[in-house]
Amino acid sequence: MTFASVQIENLLALRGQPPKVTPEAAAAVAQELYGLSARVTSLDGERDRNFRLDCADGRQFVLKFLDFQADDTVAAGQSAVLAHLEARDEQLPVPRLIRTLAGEELGSAAICGSAPVSGSERCRVRLMSYLPGKLIQAVSPASPALLREVGGTIARLDRALAGFAHPALGQPIVWDVRQAPTLMSVLPDVESASTRRLLSHALAPVELLLPRLKALRSQAIHGDCHGKNVLVSDGGDRCVGIIDLGDMIQAPLVLEIAVTLAEFLTDGVASLDGSGELLAGYAQSQPLSKQDVEALFDLVSARIAIGVLIQTWRERNSTGSAQTSAGLEASSVNALGTLAERGRNRLTREWLDSAGVEASLLRRRYRALGANAELSYDRPLHLVRGDGVWVFTADGERLLDVYNNVPHVGHAHPVVAEAIAGQLRKIASNTRYLDERIIEYVERLTATLPPDLDTCLFVNSGSEANDIAWRIAKSHTGNIGALVMKHAYHGITDAVTALSPAIASAVPPHVEQLNAPHSIDGVAAAESDVSGAIDRLAKRGFKLAVLMMDSAVTSTGIYDPPREWIAPIAQAVHAAGGLIIGDEVQFGLGRSGTHFWGFARRGYHPDIVTLGKPVGNGYPLGVVVTRRSILEKFQKDTGFFSTFGGNPVAGAAGLAVLEVIEKERLLENARTTGDYFIGRLREVGAAHECVREVRGRGLMIGVEVTDKALTRRIVNGLRDRGVLIGSEGPLGNVLKLRPPMPFRPEHADLVIEALTSTLCAVRP
Repeated sequence: MTFASVQIENLLALRGQPPKVTPEAAAAVAQELYGLSARVTSLDGERDRNFRLDCADGRQFVLKFLDFQADDTVAAGQSAVLAHLEARDEQLPVPRLIRTLAGEELGSAAICGSAPVSGSERCRVRLMSYLPGKLIQAVSPASPALLREVGGTIARLDRALAGFAHPALGQPIVWDVRQAPTLMSVLPDVESASTRRLLSHALAPVELLLPRLKALRSQAIHGDCHGKNVLVSDGGDRCVGIIDLGDMIQAPLVLEIAVTLAEFLTDGVASLDGSGELLAGYAQSQPLSKQDVEALFDLVSARIAIGVLIQTWRERNSTGSAQTSAGLEASSVNALGTLAERGRNRLTREWLDSAGVEASLLRRRYRALGANAELSYDRPLHLVRGDGVWVFTADGERLLDVYNNVPHVGHAHPVVAEAIAGQLRKIASNTRYLDERIIEYVERLTATLPPDLDTCLFVNSGSEANDIAWRIAKSHTGNIGALVMKHAYHGITDAVTALSPAIASAVPPHVEQLNAPHSIDGVAAAESDVSGAIDRLAKRGFKLAVLMMDSAVTSTGIYDPPREWIAPIAQAVHAAGGLIIGDEVQFGLGRSGTHFWGFARRGYHPDIVTLGKPVGNGYPLGVVVTRRSILEKFQKDTGFFSTFGGNPVAGAAGLAVLEVIEKERLLENARTTGDYFIGRLREVGAAHECVREVRGRGLMIGVEVTDKALTRRIVNGLRDRGVLIGSEGPLGNVLKLRPPMPFRPEHADLVIEALTSTLCAVRP
């Protein structure tokens, strides 16, 4: 037997079997210990042998023969809690303890032929009052009104349990979600690969959930309110009892309702829509905190998953039936699938509403911005502060930012912040007035570019910059045909969305896509690809105006192709009379670590360069850089002007960013840290089959994994471990690592540690 098997067997609810007691023997014990003459009927029991006693005078009782291996402390605790509940709430619908004729809470009787040994053995006995009613699972699905009442009754029970203290509350119950790490050793025994993946996904958050649970309110809880432990009236319209406190433990209070939700969803007693009624009934009497409700999704999912592992273990160890295991697996898989389909964010929002948790920022956000406003991560972040490569939440959590390129030189950089504040205290005008600040910025910026790219036009974002660059190209060439990369993204305006296959509902006829670098083998293939695209445009009546290209090939999958790849493409574009727009929003300002501009690393000479996001380190600033002759013609033809584009505050922000890049040698840092980081990532990839390739350069890195679902789990797993990354690519299976430029090797080491831990936790 393995060490893991020994650990599992030590958990209560797995070891031991109900004593073998006949109804005749039970009748004799009832007479001997309690002076009761009664008709005896067998009842269900997982670890104890239970009988209903019907006396001639109409009284009814439950006679319980305790599991031989039940700990003395646990047995005493179960008696003590019944006395505690009676003292706290006489009307609470739970069983009442009946003492023996000798006044004892527990009796002792000799049972012949009992397991685990033959012959006669003493067995502990407890008598309780019988609660009439039927099991709630018999009325599945329960009505909303009944679910709300059940929730309220469970809350009433928990209020009565508050303050109960006993050593028995520390019993290691196998059904306790906090025991999930021990049960993970059973996962390989689950026959279905798809079920294993689903269970692994449900249990992956537990490792990081456990420390969070320690901060939540804790008390004695019932811990096992499932379909066979909740009684309802014969009409199925009222909750009339809660039985079996054998699994009571000291635990976070929210675990009580989480267990009930999990069991009811699996048994079909409640649907996801009904779960809100159950939670509302509970929270009305037993208020829950925001942190309680935010833990519910993981607790419910984990409870369902460990149910399958427990049944699998029992079947493998000949203590359970394969039929029962198969049935539970099917219902559990269905419940987990339903949870995943609804999603953590949506369910948490709904449960916050049901629980009446006030001042939920998430709820306010959905009401203010719409239910479909995009949110990063399954556990959304409420960021309140940034510092360099770190961000901080309202709850005081610190996370390493390996995703946001907007704060290019670091979050809240003091040089940039002071430059913005200083200029804002003076004046924020526009480019219809003379201003030294914006002129100085143009001179400093164009000094880093090829000599012919000498003139700037200012807007407020990268999307606007690409929109204007597209207009300039059409104006200059008189054509309207465009080439972009497959799955490219260039912005959110109507015109630029048409040049963004990553988000466009359909690619319009004036746009053709070029293949990603990894699918082009040699110069000849690149020549054929671009010439074919230009010919297809011509056949549809569109002459070429422009090739727009993100130099990092980001949304296409983050590639770092050789310079030979782009040369024939650029040559063909110019030969066809088109211009080349270098979209440097992602790769500019030294991110490659080898060149200040991405197009220089790629080896092509753009006619127009567009900038956004990082150039102002978060202050709205977009820039179009081109030749003076091209820009002056466009200005003359259109009279273009942007009110906020190029205001002195934006100029101050842009100048400060250039200053910090130079003084802090951030281009050099991108090279040395990027080389180190990529090397470490490839070491991790070599140890994990799910990692297909690590690619990129500098601080623009892509890690391709097997599929989109795994990518999502890794991204959220890293978030839970304090590291923020994103995802990218046509298949959504590329991890995107794009940190602020001050990112150092010691930060890379933190990512590697978190990634290794996450990959081990989420692997199929």
